[in-house]
Amino acid sequence: MPSLQTLRALEAAARLGSYSAAAAELGVTHGAVSHRLRALEETLGHALFVRRGNGMHPTPEALRLLVPVREALDCLARAFPDPSVRPEVLRISLLPSMASRWLIPRVGRFRATNPAIDLRIDARLELAPIAPGGVDCAIRYGSGNWPEVEVMKLDDEVLYPVCSPGYLEMMGIAQPADLLRASLLRHDRQLWSPWLNAAGLDVPEPDTGPMFSDTNLMLDAAIAGDGVALARSRIVAGDIGSGRLVRLFDIAVKDRHGYYFLRPHRMELRRRKAVECLAEWVQSQFDL
Repeated sequence: MPSLQTLRALEAAARLGSYSAAAAELGVTHGAVSHRLRALEETLGHALFVRRGNGMHPTPEALRLLVPVREALDCLARAFPDPSVRPEVLRISLLPSMASRWLIPRVGRFRATNPAIDLRIDARLELAPIAPGGVDCAIRYGSGNWPEVEVMKLDDEVLYPVCSPGYLEMMGIAQPADLLRASLLRHDRQLWSPWLNAAGLDVPEPDTGPMFSDTNLMLDAAIAGDGVALARSRIVAGDIGSGRLVRLFDIAVKDRHGYYFLRPHRMELRRRKAVECLAEWVQSQFDL
């Protein structure tokens, strides 16, 4: 049976792609890591790593072995937690609308089941870099084309119009054509025309009415009775549930963009596990 130190060396070297980096993380010498892995290869009878350029890459046999090894290391970490270890701090980036209207109402659930992780929420319109000195992960809304990081799709999105109950009553909106006499609240990155066309209204893209760069402000204007907003279903669900906004009609269009969870390709073990835990939780919330 390989020693725990050998299994930790295997996991770290495979994750980091370097014996030197694994040695630095484990607090041992490069020679110690190399010796342990060479001995393990002799025991198993096949190579676990091959050199490519300056890196060490796990073989298919090593990748198969890593699955139960990582499960075993995770099990031991849960069974013998270190009371001196402070919670892992994760910095997550997302747009203000996604933060305030989707994440914040749920963050208490995450804390209740993951007390060893502290979230630092970076909510701004500018995209924070996912790199050392930036954030550890992000929830993004877009096309999914972020080649410099690992991308996991969470879900698609649909759009439909919403307004306040007072505005609905005041304007007497009963059918899609009634929107042509309403004030349409616009977002600088979201066109009205796909929904209008789906509703059978052959009209050009509206070029008048308030325009916003922040979805939060657009929805707040709709709540205040300033007009009708074309909203993303996940962002506006809480406002509809509370009665602050009402959905108009059963017509929805699928947006060209979707939600994605982004994280770096490489990071140290403890942080990687925390990010994986957060990613699984985020996906579970999207699946509800």
